Amino acid sequence: MRAVSLFMLVSVFAISGCSIKQTVTPATLSAELAPEICMIPAPNLRAGFTTAYQASLAEKGFRTRLMTPGSSPSRCALSTTFIGNWGWDLALYMKYADIRVYEKGRQVGHAEYDARWGGGRLDKFISAEQKIAELTHQLFPRGAADIGRRVPQVAEGLTPLSKEAYRQQQIERLMNENLSYEDYQRRYRELMAD
Repeated sequence: MRAVSLFMLVSVFAISGCSIKQTVTPATLSAELAPEICMIPAPNLRAGFTTAYQASLAEKGFRTRLMTPGSSPSRCALSTTFIGNWGWDLALYMKYADIRVYEKGRQVGHAEYDARWGGGRLDKFISAEQKIAELTHQLFPRGAADIGRRVPQVAEGLTPLSKEAYRQQQIERLMNENLSYEDYQRRYRELMAD
């Protein structure tokens, strides 16, 4: 009986020392950026990570451009690098993800999920797609809503647009973009909320 108690005590300490950490510093983006983001994956990254991240960015209102692994983040006004590692422990699971956001080569946001020390914890077996979507949402809480909407500078001698005229101009631009119905509706509601 004493051996069983000792084993239970050691097991509790071993499991409690295991941890899963997630830290996110939301990206701070300038308003004058275009809502296009260059995606720079890590070499040999699983294709599913790129697909899930690209879909999450599109849901947040970004157009994406996939770059070759190792590209410099300074090649685009807005870019993101991302790493994902998988491990095996009874099943395949995402054990690490690191997503960084850069504006003109300067890091402006960071999200990290780390289950490398998850040991005996069963909550390390998460849906990688859902975790990537969660990290993306936390990294870009307002998505592309705050960028690419700067009111154009008024040329000398011209009358500035009223708020309604500017909104109408943005709606016309939105109608010319090739968006799905859901994306169009989401962006339209964002425009109307401003």
